[in-house]
Amino acid sequence: MLLSEKDQPADKAYAKGYTAPSRLRQDIKDAHRTRPSITILCALLDHFIAGTAALASAWLITHHLLFSIVPVPLAGVVIARQLRALENLVHDASHFNWSRHRRRLNDVVGYLLAAAPTGSRISTYRTSHLLHHGRFGTTSDPDRNRYEELELEALPRTSSRAFTAGVARRLLRYQLGWLRELRTNALAPIVTMLWSTVIVGAPAALLMGVRSGATATGVWLFAYFVLLPPLRLVAEADEHVYSDARTVFDATVSNTGWLQRLLFHPHADAYHTVHHMWPGIPHHALRRVHRLLLAEDTEFARRVRTRNRMLTPSRAASPTEPDRVAAKPPSPKFQCSP
Repeated sequence: MLLSEKDQPADKAYAKGYTAPSRLRQDIKDAHRTRPSITILCALLDHFIAGTAALASAWLITHHLLFSIVPVPLAGVVIARQLRALENLVHDASHFNWSRHRRRLNDVVGYLLAAAPTGSRISTYRTSHLLHHGRFGTTSDPDRNRYEELELEALPRTSSRAFTAGVARRLLRYQLGWLRELRTNALAPIVTMLWSTVIVGAPAALLMGVRSGATATGVWLFAYFVLLPPLRLVAEADEHVYSDARTVFDATVSNTGWLQRLLFHPHADAYHTVHHMWPGIPHHALRRVHRLLLAEDTEFARRVRTRNRMLTPSRAASPTEPDRVAAKPPSPKFQCSP
């Protein structure tokens, strides 16, 4: 029997709610191995894609303004998506999943390659995020507090119009709350703007002139300040259903649809159930473990809550009848996941 939100003690963290079969525990243990080189390469690829989109946009705006009306907004979405990917790598750094045994390297490189360009500080994010894991479902859980404040579980998914309107109504309050939770001060956006000027604008200026450099920086900052927040809001709203569950496993959703993985949950953020069961598994091994459990554990395959489409309410909204996902063979052991 599942407890309702009213019956769930507000000061008692949810039980984990799942134990992997003993025969799979060595595979799961092996998946905890950090690979700094893979994560660094993933971050550099994110920067390359975002930078290329910004430079291409600057060239189009400078030389073919009329033809830039459609491609430039699309490029902005690409940049925002890559920034969302970097935010997910900040999340990985908060768990020391860049490098577990060289924690100084984890934090320094994670800050330079992921936190600085996205206006985050790993130490403050870690403080807030570990409360989410350690006090999951309580009044100390910052994520649950945002869910209740913004009514994220009530985000309408019946049509694209209703969904977009629901996101728009919540966006300003969400962003203010996000900044408050991160304890972001005035230096964070300044660092981000300086970063974009040096890393994006300066190369564009050298290659195509000062005007193009300023334009590239402007496109990048537009993606950061305007397009990234709704991607982040949707991604966070996808991850949990607190109201009808009493365990972490049942309250967590894996968003495995292609659009979700491509746009809102890059770097294997889609496999959120596995992350909550084993927060020390780095991003590059999450999908492999998710598929391993689907293939090898009937309980996991039966119970895991999934959402495969953005707009159609799935059975993931009910822990007693989760979406069924056909088991797939494990993917290659480590990869830079979309």
